[in-house]
Amino acid sequence: MSLYLYLNEHWHADTWVVGGVIPINPASFYRRMERGGIFTPDENLIHKSEVDLTGLSPFIHIDPGAEVRGLTVTNSRMNGMPIPDIHDAHYYHEDGLILSFSYRLTGTLARKMKKKACVKIVDMDLLKRHLDNQIGVVSKAGPCYYTADHQRNHFLKSNLDEWQAEYRLFWPADKKVEVSVPPGAAELICVW
Repeated sequence: MSLYLYLNEHWHADTWVVGGVIPINPASFYRRMERGGIFTPDENLIHKSEVDLTGLSPFIHIDPGAEVRGLTVTNSRMNGMPIPDIHDAHYYHEDGLILSFSYRLTGTLARKMKKKACVKIVDMDLLKRHLDNQIGVVSKAGPCYYTADHQRNHFLKSNLDEWQAEYRLFWPADKKVEVSVPPGAAELICVW
């Protein structure tokens, strides 16, 4: 499996090829009101429920910044109207550090993300261990999945983001960090 990292500047590729220091941002850094490029309105949202909790108003009103954990509602009515059964539902924002890669190598993807260079990761397992050791926490790693429904988590995103074909490292830490990348972690693929 080949994984690619699209970079903001040409010179950022040098760090991945010859070694150096990179920042790793919390997921909330990538949350914006409007979807565009690498930014999404539902980044770092955890929404686990049989039904979209935000669509139940006026029965149940969930504000965008609400923190709901373990909500269960069964066999309920309001003004004679049934409320959908809900079992152990969650809706909250959870931050964590993320580093995202892509399974796809295309100029179209680079332009859509507004990136200027791309490197191919040489050994993801080795890179993951190296970064985990520095951060002091073992990351969760894997592909992102995409859905047309309301559910979200750090590895389940809107199908509107499917074009990113994302593979992600996630650390349960909420402050930006700087870490070193070992020499030879990646090889330069192209610049635009």
